Amino acid sequence: MTIIDLKTHPVTGWKQTVIDNYAFPPYWWIRGVTSQSRQALMSQELDKILATEKTRLLGYISDRGDLLGFAQMHRLEWDTNHFGFEIWRLDHLGAWDTARQSTVAKDLVQGSLQVAHEQGCQNLQARIPIDNLSAIHALESSGFQTMEIQTIWIFNLTKSPIPPKANPHLVRDFEPTDTEALIKLARTVYAPIPHRSHVDPHLSPKAGNELWVEWIRNACSGQLADHIAVAESNGEIIGYSTMKYHSDHDGFCNARIAELGLGAMAPNFRNRGIVTDVVIHNLEWLEHRQADFCFVGTQGNNIPPQRVWLKVGFKPAMMRLTLHYWTND
Repeated sequence: MTIIDLKTHPVTGWKQTVIDNYAFPPYWWIRGVTSQSRQALMSQELDKILATEKTRLLGYISDRGDLLGFAQMHRLEWDTNHFGFEIWRLDHLGAWDTARQSTVAKDLVQGSLQVAHEQGCQNLQARIPIDNLSAIHALESSGFQTMEIQTIWIFNLTKSPIPPKANPHLVRDFEPTDTEALIKLARTVYAPIPHRSHVDPHLSPKAGNELWVEWIRNACSGQLADHIAVAESNGEIIGYSTMKYHSDHDGFCNARIAELGLGAMAPNFRNRGIVTDVVIHNLEWLEHRQADFCFVGTQGNNIPPQRVWLKVGFKPAMMRLTLHYWTND
């Protein structure tokens, strides 16, 4: 066997082999997305990887010359700049030869670690569906440690009615003048959340807290959000929910899809149905645009927002692990 760089030494037909065999293409967990759309999205993603400098694409080649698995990793530009050291993430790790699945996965992880060292990466992260057990086992046996379990929930706008708001007078669309108030709120409400940036002892708690501030600032600028629902009481901003609208991914997907991002509510206004209302407000915005699905994720042990999503009509769709490897340990 050989681990090769598929960007610099592509083998014939490698891209189609990945598309045909990889079990976890984009939206593999959404039943309403067709297999043709998943393949088209995977093809588009591979093309972007090939065109991006700070990415690596590894392939496992058997002695017969067959591609039996691949791994893809890229530099996390924002995280690297925020925390002040090199951070990369392993986004895909697939092995499809049943007889050698464990061996292929482990060798691909070792190849990825070698790339990480060559790039001066100090923290290599991996985000893997829990269904991909061979990948998880390979990562754990190579020194990766689990930092969080994420649960992904989905709302089907084509089948589920959107419930009415309990406090419609408190929720409205975001205005640019709200930015500083949202940033101020983000500085205070996230510390108890069991996020990977708080769980990993290598990461500064202060930098972890500021992560939310940068996220909401980029959401307000339009970089990370296409719509923000804002809750306001007596002129005071008390909560928000951001959303990114992917639509049909420039025609590559048969369904129009959105993703809820960052949400928050001031402690004194929780348990009043207002958190539910800001989520509903985003769904109403999507309904006007004939969207099909909206999904959202959080840490599995972050229970309060999941109760809200269940109340609104979201359903659990899949789970994934985030694992960290530190090259200096």
